[in-house]
Amino acid sequence: MKPPSSGTTGSSPPSIADLLSLTSAHLDRLLVLALVPLATSLLNVSDLLATAQTRGMAVNAAFPFYRYDLWSFVDAPDGGGFTVSVPFGTMESVTLLVPLLVTYLIVSGALSAGYFGSIASSITTGSFDFAASLRHFAVRMIALEVLVIVGLLVVFFPLLVVPPLFVLALLVLLVVAYFLFPTVYVLVLEDRGIESALRRAYDLVSEHQPIGVFLALVGATLICSIPLSILAFSGLGGAIIAAVVAAPISLAFNVATALLVAEMADLEVVA
Repeated sequence: MKPPSSGTTGSSPPSIADLLSLTSAHLDRLLVLALVPLATSLLNVSDLLATAQTRGMAVNAAFPFYRYDLWSFVDAPDGGGFTVSVPFGTMESVTLLVPLLVTYLIVSGALSAGYFGSIASSITTGSFDFAASLRHFAVRMIALEVLVIVGLLVVFFPLLVVPPLFVLALLVLLVVAYFLFPTVYVLVLEDRGIESALRRAYDLVSEHQPIGVFLALVGATLICSIPLSILAFSGLGGAIIAAVVAAPISLAFNVATALLVAEMADLEVVA
């Protein structure tokens, strides 16, 4: 990880071809980190079973905003009613909402701290220590997840009262996702606090305007979603295999985004 830099530069974001080449060069060293998206995919037992027991397809396009896993590519069936997705399944009891949400935030934030911190360290120094990254970034990552949850509630809660606002809320989410997608990456790459990372993310996107690469990453998730969705909806065995296949793909997307942000931030990365 590099010390925080003072501002943005005028360099253009890397091309898709360059990004693919750089990502491929780093994946071998980082492949063990694919265990994180594999774990988050499999621990979501309820979605896994619901998908395995349904026939059809449910493709999904994901923004390069946070951690990818199988559920970034596959939209699990929704049985209706009030549900909350957590790492260990989907719970319908409102009384369990708060403790399960707290558990989700702690588990997910801790995993993200080790995961993103390791990616940042590896691409900038050539080595990583998952446990050290977890310890160093856990508090900030958990706080960031809380902030995201609160933000989503602010955007989508009015829909319970005025459903026609859905389109407006979706547009707001799209804009926010684009301008702030580097947040988690600059947090670990430059060892910033949350507020500083948010401001830095916005400045980087405003300066470099990486809309082409951003949309290419979104489109690539949609393409990957098709075979993964077919596999996941083919039964329990297929769903488990889909989770296994999606794990290194998820890692590749996160590494590619980290490399994109590092380039935008003018940080030196190892070959």
